[in-house]
Amino acid sequence: MLVDLSSHPELVYNIRAEAVSVVGKEGWSRAGLYQLKLMDSALKESQRLAPNRLLSMGLIAQGDMDLSDGLRIPRGTTLMVSAHHMWDPATYPDPRRYDGYRFPKLRQTSGQEGQHQLVSSTPDHMGIGYGKHACPGRFFAAAQIKAALCNILLKYGLEYRGGQSPSVWSQGIHLFLDPTSRIHVRRRKEEINLSPVSDYADLVECKDPAGLIPLMLATKLRYTDAVDLLLSNIQ
Repeated sequence: MLVDLSSHPELVYNIRAEAVSVVGKEGWSRAGLYQLKLMDSALKESQRLAPNRLLSMGLIAQGDMDLSDGLRIPRGTTLMVSAHHMWDPATYPDPRRYDGYRFPKLRQTSGQEGQHQLVSSTPDHMGIGYGKHACPGRFFAAAQIKAALCNILLKYGLEYRGGQSPSVWSQGIHLFLDPTSRIHVRRRKEEINLSPVSDYADLVECKDPAGLIPLMLATKLRYTDAVDLLLSNIQ
């Protein structure tokens, strides 16, 4: 994600402006994080181009299956879903090009205004799984990533120093970033105050999963302790 952004400084500028506007007005609320639409799209685009693996959602057939096209799947067969459709030009124009604005454009299509979110589970983008196998923690993870990225982009400037465009390597079914990629990072003055708490007492009162993430960043509370605290408050 950071390599993709550092390669597109105009996108970083626009996401940073969005974060200043939204967080400055809404704070670290769930509604505020949802309004980070361009950041959401940039994250989803990075996930589209470089999912964790080429194959996902592994299952084992519990019995013999005959599909409508005549294919027979014997009992005990391991089944996985390919990620290659996320690079299909019939689904995504110019599919190998990183376009951080791709999904807001798709949401402008009539009937798709509420689709193409980072947490959306669709056959065209299964970075977080699909159907009942979709990641149950994706909403919490999306809030965590957005809060962290707001802190990174507002506090630091990023510049890609890798020469040619960053690439993704594969080993078996696994994908990973080219380890020779380099990013130059420099401190910058953030436009707004990003600290949502003055002391630990504010964290104790937190009841919103989305608001919990920036509180963790501010207090350096461990993830497991923060979740336990949140659950005790909700109960």
